[in-house]
Amino acid sequence: MYLNKTYIAVGSNIGDWKINFNQALKHLSKYGIITKLSSTYVSYPYGFKNQKNFFNSVIEFQTNETPYNLLQKIELIEKIMMKNKTIKNGPRRIDLDIIFYNKLNLSEKKLKIPHSQAHLRDFVLMPLIEINPHFIHPVKKRSLINLYKDLDKKYVFKVIKRQIGSLANY
Repeated sequence: MYLNKTYIAVGSNIGDWKINFNQALKHLSKYGIITKLSSTYVSYPYGFKNQKNFFNSVIEFQTNETPYNLLQKIELIEKIMMKNKTIKNGPRRIDLDIIFYNKLNLSEKKLKIPHSQAHLRDFVLMPLIEINPHFIHPVKKRSLINLYKDLDKKYVFKVIKRQIGSLANY
């Protein structure tokens, strides 16, 4: 039995995003169980504009890892998959971010939970709303739907619906 429920954002814009997502999720499943997987949301680049569009999903992930151990596992997965993070918000084969960890509020230099920018990004909020529409942001004390409605700028322009049963691969 896993004690902690987390939400992890998955993003990619280098190479085949399906292969990248599958590899990352298989690696993650060594440390817990993926209980929900959103559709994939295609978005224009955020921040650094001179790059390809991003493919974004969110998973609900149950684990016994502590927040810091989970971060270490995620960083290892990104390293194995050769995440190239030379430019802030730049192109990358895989990007994994802890968005929520239970109802934890943690603000330290190395780790911020909830993710400090998640509530400002439609490509994170939309997949989160898909898999848990009633979730209340533990710091903002507002529903994800209301946070989404308040966004001025939107980046998502396409949704690729998840195939039924595809979660069984993990």
